[in-house]
Amino acid sequence: MDYTDIIKRGWNHTWNHKFLWVLGFLAALGSGSGFGSSNYSTGSGDPETMGALAPLMTPEGIAAMTTGLIVVGCLAVIVGIVLWLVSLSARGGLISAVAELETGVDPAMQAAKPTFGSAFRAGWRRVWRLAGMTILLFIVPIILFVVLAVAFVVPVFTLAVGSSGGEMPAVGSLLAGMGLVAFCLICLLVPLTIVLNFIYPFAFRGVILGELGVMDAIRHGWRVLRDNLGQILVLGLIFLVINILVWVVVAAVAVPVGLLVGIPLVRTGLSDLSVLQWVVIGLGTVVGLVVFGLISAYFTAWQSSTFTVAYLQWTGKRAAAEVAAEPAA
Repeated sequence: MDYTDIIKRGWNHTWNHKFLWVLGFLAALGSGSGFGSSNYSTGSGDPETMGALAPLMTPEGIAAMTTGLIVVGCLAVIVGIVLWLVSLSARGGLISAVAELETGVDPAMQAAKPTFGSAFRAGWRRVWRLAGMTILLFIVPIILFVVLAVAFVVPVFTLAVGSSGGEMPAVGSLLAGMGLVAFCLICLLVPLTIVLNFIYPFAFRGVILGELGVMDAIRHGWRVLRDNLGQILVLGLIFLVINILVWVVVAAVAVPVGLLVGIPLVRTGLSDLSVLQWVVIGLGTVVGLVVFGLISAYFTAWQSSTFTVAYLQWTGKRAAAEVAAEPAA
């Protein structure tokens, strides 16, 4: 396999078709989204603070806070699911568009180049199948992890709350045994998860490009991984090295800039900042987020494009397209 040619083709597709950047941004957006919980403090027993919080300590106040937390939690889950579906559709659109560009070797096909809309629709049409495949592929490690966490945390909490001082040696022995079991399960979970993460991109492309069902796509992903394991590992290592180099360069620029802004900020304090300083900090933050977003979007799109080009070679689809485009003798 000519890795240089594959990387170059993926780079050219991404650079020449800027809508792939938008798809890359959307693909990265849902895969890394999360919602953190806020930490609240009541001060340090200050009477004024406690007096202000007193209305919240009534049954009505507690019920209102509980309802609010449930609503916020439900909204967070809904937003997370929507972002995940958008991410799946964008990732599918990336694959579909690059495959169309890569296999459209006939000059007559150049008039029907993919666009952002056509690519995203191609991913959206298969989004539920992609979601089902993703859930089915990773459901076993997810369930095992949840069971492991519950089986470890609940007994520990129960023993910690209900044990007396004289029973602590028994508690320690039990915890040691549970820790050993947890370690063994983790040793099984980690390699299983790694293998599933290698299968996933090929199963994903099986759904998008092969119109495969959920189970057929997973089996297809395993076959592609098994038949091309060495080349896949080499390409993955190349991706890793390039990503490290890129983020080292980004850090070399971002860290000094951050220190130039952060050190005066720490010395001065938020309350003593001038309007101009606030404007500079705000603009710097916006510019930094935009630059980070562009870099992340581009490299997400480039890696997906390059991997799709390689996938087409591994499965013989690009070779078949080239043969079909050759003029008859």
